[in-house]
Amino acid sequence: MRRPDSAMLLTGWRLVRVPLILIVAYLALRETLSALSARHGLGSPDGLGLGYLAVTVLTEGLRLILLIVVPAVVAYRVVAYAVSRLPHRSAAPAVPVAPEFGEREVTEPTR
Repeated sequence: MRRPDSAMLLTGWRLVRVPLILIVAYLALRETLSALSARHGLGSPDGLGLGYLAVTVLTEGLRLILLIVVPAVVAYRVVAYAVSRLPHRSAAPAVPVAPEFGEREVTEPTR
């Protein structure tokens, strides 16, 4: 069995690193939000606390980033990769190739 190519692994890691960090942060903030909601939610006699509001805003902002920005960046990268791999067609005509030594050049007969 071959060892995996380290350059390929690093390239793959770079592609998933930021979305993975955002997902882990979102899941941690969601758990924190549910714990704060149980203690300081709308039914609390003290009302909404500043910590609860801050975690809620942060969690919802992170959710929007995960739902909008990350898929947009992934779609952009896929399209940019596809466009860069397409063969480039030049508008210039092809340059005629000179005949090899000893070959006769084929020309159309003149009238």
